[in-house]
Amino acid sequence: MIIALAVPAYRQQINVRTAQNWTQDTIFAMQQGWRPMMLWTDINSIECSRNTIVKQACDVGARLLLMCDADTMPAVPDGGLRSMWDAMCETGAAVVGAAVPVRNGSTMNCEPAEPGAVYDGVVGTGYMLVDLIKLRDLPKPWFSVVLSDDGTEKAVGSDIGFCRAVRSAGHRVVVNYRLPMAHFETSAVATRP
Repeated sequence: MIIALAVPAYRQQINVRTAQNWTQDTIFAMQQGWRPMMLWTDINSIECSRNTIVKQACDVGARLLLMCDADTMPAVPDGGLRSMWDAMCETGAAVVGAAVPVRNGSTMNCEPAEPGAVYDGVVGTGYMLVDLIKLRDLPKPWFSVVLSDDGTEKAVGSDIGFCRAVRSAGHRVVVNYRLPMAHFETSAVATRP
């Protein structure tokens, strides 16, 4: 089985601790007998980057896609893929997203917020595991900006819209709040209660 490890690396940067985490996730994937493949894309629009990653992963026949923003990472030394895979297996979800602090550190990227749990919800793509086989019939593009009637972007991001589309198609999306996450632009860290 191929797992695509992907970074939509806007601004041609990736935090060194995020890169170190990818090494740990790669080791876990290899221990499972999976074939890890690194995808990196840098396009001006985050939506374009995410959609390009989905296309690349599907084109190589990947079953799983782990997306991690360039400035987020699990705040544990052994990576986060094991926790995400465990949550996917436990729940049968098509998408598992980790609860990540937003850039200002005041809130999390998920709704609702239930610290320490794995539960149904919607979540941002800061650190997200996707079962590409379950979602093969989901209409693409998966990530798009939704505009209000006046032409301005709605407050809901393309990642939350993606989660809602997955749920509307009858698939589960779960939030993995058991995995402590860090967001480096704020030095915010989400920890277990």
